[in-house]
Formats: sequence, structure tokens, C-alpha cells
Amino acid sequence: MAKFNQSNTNKTENRDGFPAYPMQLKEHLVTAVLTTMFGEPKFYGSTDGDIVRLSAECAATDPEFLCKLACYARNVANLRSVSHVLTCVIAREAHEFTRRTVRNVVIRPDDITEILACYKQMYGKPFPNALKREIASVIQRFDGYQLAKYNGGSRSVKFRDVLRITHPTPKDPQTEALFRKVLDDTLPTPYTWETELSAKGNTKEVWDELIASGKVGYMALLRNLRNIIKCGANVSPVLKILSDPEQVKKSRQLPFRFYSAYLTLTREKMMSGSIQRSLEKALEVSVENMEQIPGRSLIAIDVSGSMGSRISSRSEIRCCDVASLLGAMASRICEDATVCYFDTAGSWSSLDHKGYTIKHYGKYDSILEICLSSRFYGGGTQMDLPMVYALNEDGNRDIKPFDRIIYFSDNECNSSCGGFNKTVQGMIDQYRQTYNRNFWVHGIDMQGYGTQQFHGNQFNLIAGWSESVLPFINTAEKGMGSLVETIAQYEVV
Repeated sequence: MAKFNQSNTNKTENRDGFPAYPMQLKEHLVTAVLTTMFGEPKFYGSTDGDIVRLSAECAATDPEFLCKLACYARNVANLRSVSHVLTCVIAREAHEFTRRTVRNVVIRPDDITEILACYKQMYGKPFPNALKREIASVIQRFDGYQLAKYNGGSRSVKFRDVLRITHPTPKDPQTEALFRKVLDDTLPTPYTWETELSAKGNTKEVWDELIASGKVGYMALLRNLRNIIKCGANVSPVLKILSDPEQVKKSRQLPFRFYSAYLTLTREKMMSGSIQRSLEKALEVSVENMEQIPGRSLIAIDVSGSMGSRISSRSEIRCCDVASLLGAMASRICEDATVCYFDTAGSWSSLDHKGYTIKHYGKYDSILEICLSSRFYGGGTQMDLPMVYALNEDGNRDIKPFDRIIYFSDNECNSSCGGFNKTVQGMIDQYRQTYNRNFWVHGIDMQGYGTQQFHGNQFNLIAGWSESVLPFINTAEKGMGSLVETIAQYEVV
């Protein structure tokens, strides 16, 4: 049977000083990479240093895996900054994989400037020859409009600097003429929402013109939804784009972006039924073709204090919001789902005075409504409480046992249930012995701190903030692989 990690009974401490199980190098690296807005703080401290250190170790032992992880992070998990960091480590430590990595990580023109700026900040000059050669090649993918669009502002590295650093040989006369304009700083001002608003102001007429032009990207429409509504522009074509299945798939938006838009508009009393339906449809597109998860599933969502940290200083979205949203999306693809929100047990807790709240949803319930039913309470991380519920429920009722539990947590367990006097792993073992020997544990790591609370067979460690984590539940249970194995097999051309 395929497993994410081999049975591991060694003990360590998590970042809160409580007992935990360590992760192997690739496990730790993958969980850290897929749960980071690189450069942003976390509740228990940054994981940036772990990522750089572990990626350098991986480059020495399995550089091809590191290459595939960088490409997976950019193209599947839709994480840009951390893919740039991994590209820089590869350029310095594993030159032979630089070409393949750069070709797959560079999707937008500013991926190029970000990679060079990142390398300069991490290692200084000079830039590796392999990195310069491949950037000299990939910059020729882009036309003048694309280069001009991402060349302005106060960026420390501009495309003129890229050309001076990499000395590309133009592939044709048109490219040679384009490079001359870049070097002379004579690229025409591009028609973008930024340049138009700067020149003409944030008005209804300007936004109506921009929307009608079809040149405002999906992300820009989503992030400017508040401005568009506030200035009185026609929002109907925007909502049509935002809810279009093909546009959603091409947009590479992480699910919490839609939730963030919903919260902003609700707070400012701009929400309407049509807007909510459009955002809901965008979220549904992400899971509508996913394989159903059979049987009974207990979805355990961590709403403890450490999950209250924001994922970015520029965002109001907290880690518990991402967990709640992914848990709601998971409930939509489960045949029979029970959702449990947990923090700490005790009479002071507002979570039903037990430390947990239980919710039952149907497969057609709104993802947004399910997510909004969660509450942040801020207690300790008592990961055994969902298992307290499972053991009590199955012990008191003549019902089919749970087939699995799916945790969405930072894994920083810092409390234990005195009534059972067991660790969460001990309670898992008890549940298997008493009710279902085939009971699975899926731990979806939300912060990548490097420790876990489970070990052994029928445990599947996953990580990430994207709906792409959910198919690994069925994949693991069918013995078809794991997240690390999927990344190892990821095709990089």
C-alpha cells in the first residue's frame, strides 16, 4: 500500500514545545513550500529559513525532485514567490536543472524579473551562467505589450536590466527591434487598468470602458470588484466573467481569493444575490469534476489561536479561513460528511462547552455558507477532540463508523483530552481497534512547521491552500500514491 511516509515512532517537539513526530526531508520541504506566502510571518515563526535550508539539502541529494517541486508549486499550487526561491536555489546548487525549471516557472514576464531580484537578494552577484542563458531564451516568448505591462513602477530589476545581464541573441528582426526599445526605454505605454485609472481617474466611465475592452485580467477584475461596484460601473459583464468555468480554470486563483472578495463586499454592504451567486459558482467550478469521496468522513477544522494569523500582511484572510474554506469544499465531494470545528476543551470554551462544534451538511449546501458557519475561537490546539466526538458518537449510536478523518490544521497540537488520557494517535489506534480497522487519517497541513501528530499505515500527509490537495484523499486510499510521489512523477518538459 502506498504511503506518504514510512512508519515513524521517533518523537520530537513541535514549535510550541509539545510532543510530535518528525517529518522526513521531502515531507518537511513539501509541506513548507505549499503553505507559504514567502516572506510573510507565521504564528510560530517563519518557515522561510526551513525552505531555503531544506531545498539546498534536496538539491544535493535529489535535484530533480526539487526541480519538479518548483514547477509543481508554480503550475499546480499557483504559488509564485516560493517557486522563484526554489528556482534560485536550483540555479546555484543544481545547474543542470536550471533550464527545465526556468522554462516551467516563468509564465508571466515578471517571473523573470522576480527570479533575478530574488537571486540577487539571496546570493548577490554574479548570476550563474545557466540562469542567464535560460532567461535570455524565455524572455523572447513575450511581446512588447507584455514587457511594457510588467516593466513599470519601482521594481529593482526591470527588463532593461534583464537584457544587460543576460545578453540575449534576438531570434528574429522583430525581437531585435523590441529589445532596442526595452534598452532605450521607449516601449509604448500599455493599455492597462492601472495606466487608464492613473490617467483618467477611478470613474464609472473609465471602468465601463476598461471592462468592455476585454483587456482587464481575471485577477484584476476580482480584486477591483469593490472599486467597480463603488463607482457605479456595470458589474454584470464582470460577474459573467468571474463565474465562467473556463475563465476560472485559466485564472489560477487560490480559492480564498473569492472568499476574501466576499468578506470585503459584505463588510462594506455591497453584497448582492447576483454577486454571491457568481463567487459561489467560481468556487464550485474547482470541485465540480472531482471524484466523490465515498463513505462517512469526519472533517476536522482547526480554529485555535495559532490558526488566527493572517497568511499575508496584505490580506485579511487568516489560516483558519483557508482551512474552513477547504473543509467546506471537501464536504461537497464527500458522500456523507460531518464537519467538526475544534480548539480547546473546557467550560470556558464557546465551542458548545466541549471544545468542538459539530455541523452536518448536504452535498448541495453552499460552499460559502458552510465556510461562513465556522467561527474563530482562539483556544489551544486540541487535535484529539474530533476523535473524542467520533468515539462517543459511535459508542452511543448504532450507526456506520467513520471511514476517515480529514484534518485541516497547523499540527501544533498543544493540549490533550484528560478524559481519555491519550494522544491523538492513541485515539486513532483505539478507534481502529474498536470500530473500523480500515479507518484513514488525512492530515492536511496548513502551515508547514515540520512536525506531525500521526504516524504509521493509513496516514496520508498532504499540504497546501488549493483545492488541488483534495484528490489526494482518494489517491492515497486506493494505494495509488501520495503528494510526494505525485510531485516526484510530475512531468517537467
